[in-house]
Amino acid sequence: MSIGSILFGFSLLILVGLYLSRPFMVAPERKRRRRKGRHALLLEKNALLEQIRSLDFEHETGKLPLEIYESQREVLVQETAVLLQKLDAAPVSNGNAANIDSKIEAAVAQIRGQQPVAVAATAPARKVVKPGSAGFCPQCGNPADTDDKFCSTCGHKLV
Repeated sequence: MSIGSILFGFSLLILVGLYLSRPFMVAPERKRRRRKGRHALLLEKNALLEQIRSLDFEHETGKLPLEIYESQREVLVQETAVLLQKLDAAPVSNGNAANIDSKIEAAVAQIRGQQPVAVAATAPARKVVKPGSAGFCPQCGNPADTDDKFCSTCGHKLV
């Protein structure tokens, strides 16, 4: 084997290694860019609450002395309180369904040349009453037949 083919193979190996390791180098950077604002604060809040739960569990099982438990819990609660204040001050994203529906209705009305129609909140669908049903379960509202003694959904006594 000549020195040229060895160098070519070695350079090809390095290029393939760099190509395969690229996703591992780029992924943390993308996550940092994506987690800005309110989302990052929510993730941090969940992590702090999980730490508090873990600390409480360790104290309840006797793994952690009372002095250490109280001091660490106080620090975590203070950090969580500061974080919740930041969350309250952070702007809320406009991702709720009613806001999206009103924007869609306004856009459709603008295209049609009309005034926007207010979108009413839709009521949940009701259960269809079967023919021959005697009524409904007083606990869960499920339709019940005349010969039923117990609700088929929740087991509540009907008679």
